[in-house]
Amino acid sequence: MVSAADQERAVGIDVGATLCKLAFHRDTWSTASYPSTDLGAARALVEGWSPTRVVASGGGADRLGSTIAGVSIEHVSEFEAWARGAPLVAAEEGVGLPDRYLLVSLGTGTSVLSVEDGRVERVGGTALGGGTVLGLGRLLLGVESFAELAALAERGDRRSVDLLIGDVYRGTDAPLLRDLTAASFAKLASTRPEDLAHALMGLVGENVALLCGGFARGSAVEGVVYCGSTLSENPALRRIVAEITTLFGHRPCFLGAGAFCGAVGAASS
Repeated sequence: MVSAADQERAVGIDVGATLCKLAFHRDTWSTASYPSTDLGAARALVEGWSPTRVVASGGGADRLGSTIAGVSIEHVSEFEAWARGAPLVAAEEGVGLPDRYLLVSLGTGTSVLSVEDGRVERVGGTALGGGTVLGLGRLLLGVESFAELAALAERGDRRSVDLLIGDVYRGTDAPLLRDLTAASFAKLASTRPEDLAHALMGLVGENVALLCGGFARGSAVEGVVYCGSTLSENPALRRIVAEITTLFGHRPCFLGAGAFCGAVGAASS
């Protein structure tokens, strides 16, 4: 049995493909993130926190070694950590979650989890995610920073890049809403960096939301909780995901600190 004092000094580490997320609990939560290529900086911060427990999760957790700050590193399943952390992050933000919902980790790629009364099952995912946006952003725009891509997208309009349903059904009744995308990047009436960046967010956001809509119907849930670092400070992507999710009859929920669900869940394991 872990004592209350130990829990209050627990550190959770979620090592993903792109970012290493940290969460430290002592009376309240402190969070931080570093590139997954710079685990030395992450270890240094953890040592400064002087934890009594360190719990790691994620695909790169084995690269942390066996101890940090003289404390043996425990390990927990990535999906279990996310399912445990999401309600804690939501509660911290004053957000109530239903008993059954989809939990979407939109990071470098995307995983979709079904959560019911604390039980978690991975129901699917897609290789589309922040890694897609960043990789194509480098190729198309020469932009290396994800934050810069998000800022460009916020100033852009993908309707001049993507072919819309309304472009196909001109002057006739369309079988779908005219503003929906018929084919990503198929119009290219504009090649402005802002518009291309917005179209990249649309390519990822629409397809992730459509996929989650199908999983939500199959799992008979209405709520879809979106988390992950790709959504952080990315209002353009959030709007696209929210619009498509709502359009297909489901309730989207975004957690402000959703990128840290895995780290928070690991710390509270």
